[in-house]
Amino acid sequence: MTHIRAWVEASAVDPIADLPDLNSRGPIPRVVFLGETNHFVHQKVDFRAFWLSWLAGQRKLVVAEELGWSDGRRVASYLFQHDEAALDRVATFGFAGHLRQDRDDSLQGVFSQSDYPSELMKAEHTRFYRMLRDLPGLDSFIGMDIDSPGGGYQDLVASAPELAGRTGRVTGETLLEEAARLERLLPELEPSNAPGREDLLCLIESLRYTDLVQQAEDYEAVRPAMSFRESCMKRRISALLRDLPDDCTLVLMGHAFHLARDDAGIEQQGVGPGGDLSSSLGHYIVHELGEEPMAIWMLYGSGTDSQPLTDLPRQASYPPDSINRMLADHIKRPVILPVTVDVAPHLASVSVGHLYNVCVKVDLARQADAIMFFPQVTPLTTTK
Repeated sequence: MTHIRAWVEASAVDPIADLPDLNSRGPIPRVVFLGETNHFVHQKVDFRAFWLSWLAGQRKLVVAEELGWSDGRRVASYLFQHDEAALDRVATFGFAGHLRQDRDDSLQGVFSQSDYPSELMKAEHTRFYRMLRDLPGLDSFIGMDIDSPGGGYQDLVASAPELAGRTGRVTGETLLEEAARLERLLPELEPSNAPGREDLLCLIESLRYTDLVQQAEDYEAVRPAMSFRESCMKRRISALLRDLPDDCTLVLMGHAFHLARDDAGIEQQGVGPGGDLSSSLGHYIVHELGEEPMAIWMLYGSGTDSQPLTDLPRQASYPPDSINRMLADHIKRPVILPVTVDVAPHLASVSVGHLYNVCVKVDLARQADAIMFFPQVTPLTTTK
């Protein structure tokens, strides 16, 4: 506790202040991780907006969000083509025009008790995307995650005209039969049509993922689906990094545990990224692709979220020995805490609270270059 107090007193800076410690570490690297510990709080947008604005002052940015690939296509249309209606066609925000009428693709097992806050997510993300649209130096945007099943059909119309008339759905086919039918179309694509191939692959992956996760009766049974999901994100980000221009930085935004720099520094409880069957996306980027990303984590002390699982808590309640509570005892306003050499030994095994009041032992110094801390968070809202 003494070391935490000293860290706060010596290092905490207001988000509007200069960041001399981070600025002194040299040029911004090719990859930056912005890891939140809760997707469903209002302050997530403030966290992302601050760091993207700071980064855009120094580098051109390619932004990848923990959002479905096809949904990312809609967001990119909004950002770069000023298609104001594009956000109305995002599945994450409640669009259902891509869903089949002859088959129920909804989750039937452990995730059936879910009340996803689509309208609230749309409002919060629209606030964020408006900021992004005005961000100088934004080069491109993608969704790196799995889509709702079938969302990619509308993308193929534009990106793969050579498949015109070949992608019609077959009444009564199962998820796996639909995926296999689409896989047989891959050789039909022109070798030069990388966008079309990616759209088709992402559509296939969404169907295979839904088949894996749809009937899972408990969280243990979700592990294979989570592993498959992580592998899909790795494939997409690997391709993005291969073609990343020299003057751009790739910024990945998602849950902090997906963006761990070293999985060995996180003692998982429950079903973590990759289902604990395969490495997280962040670990893969560092240890298999050889990148050296800057990483910023968002933590908070208390508050309420809008998470969708009705059988799990929405009110944050972290124990006194968690880093969340220890920081909240000394911090009454949002601040940034650079992870300095002096404090690193004292962050080697701290309890980090995140979604559902789960606390996990984390070597925070191995995972993050800085923490953005909010003493209290609030649920998603439709107002600014």
